[in-house]
Amino acid sequence: MTPKQITIVQAQLPTVKSIGKPFAKVFYARLFQLAPDLRTLFSEGKHRDRQLIDTLCTTVNSLQNMDGLRVVAHNMGQRYSELGVSERHYDFFMQAMLETLGMALGDEFSGEVKAAWLNLLTTLKDTLLEACNYHEIEHPAWGSEVPMALVG
Repeated sequence: MTPKQITIVQAQLPTVKSIGKPFAKVFYARLFQLAPDLRTLFSEGKHRDRQLIDTLCTTVNSLQNMDGLRVVAHNMGQRYSELGVSERHYDFFMQAMLETLGMALGDEFSGEVKAAWLNLLTTLKDTLLEACNYHEIEHPAWGSEVPMALVG
């Protein structure tokens, strides 16, 4: 994603976050219309809606650190792969998310804004699909120093 696209997506996030639970409800309703078989993977619960919004916020807020985001998305992709999520499901996810964003953002969701969200979702989808094909993701070498978080 370009720096401009990152800025655009991050500027839209507060609107999505402020809608919160209704946004998630609309998203899941549309997703399950497109892919009813996913309903069993995303059980109804009080945490499901919050988890979607939290994941979306974490993803958008992590766009400045694409390497870290790729590691998190890769791990998520492996879990989804084990649950039976396929490429077709990611396409449905993207469609449902774009439609829900369109409803949430209204007239603002066009042109560059829509393109920025599409780029984000495509990048996320590609990373999640990579995880289906790999068992381990390569992490950058630490070098000779031990990170302070691992000491003592």
